[in-house]
Amino acid sequence: MLWSAAVDTRVIVGVVGLITLALGLGGLLRPEWVMNFVGYAVASNAPATLVRGEVRAVYGGLMVAAGVLTLLTAPAPRANQGKLMLLGLLWVGTGCGRLFGVFVDGNPGVIGWLSLLLEIGAGAALLYASQFAADRTTPASSAVPTFTS
Repeated sequence: MLWSAAVDTRVIVGVVGLITLALGLGGLLRPEWVMNFVGYAVASNAPATLVRGEVRAVYGGLMVAAGVLTLLTAPAPRANQGKLMLLGLLWVGTGCGRLFGVFVDGNPGVIGWLSLLLEIGAGAALLYASQFAADRTTPASSAVPTFTS
């Protein structure tokens, strides 16, 4: 195993789920904060409500849904292997998109690099959990035999 056996994949998935949910709630409830944090501004003829709505949808609603789904998979990572792979690949894909931007646009600054680490780290953690989670089900062959007289 890559990590110590003491690291429970349920904990890993739960932590990633809580972080994802917190980021999503921030985007949903405080879109202006997210816009300032990532450097967005309303610079077109689009109404500010449209721009805030877009931030609420992508940084808020989408992340809240991903966070909730991640948390729902935490109690049984092995049973939710496909969902965890999807969520992990979405995080890694986001990081890869950011990394592509580094090559095309240049240095994203400290916040951009930290975001890249978060995205790749969260994705790798979920992919790890999807592949190495312990099977918590009891096999039928290990059931205690019953004797009848």
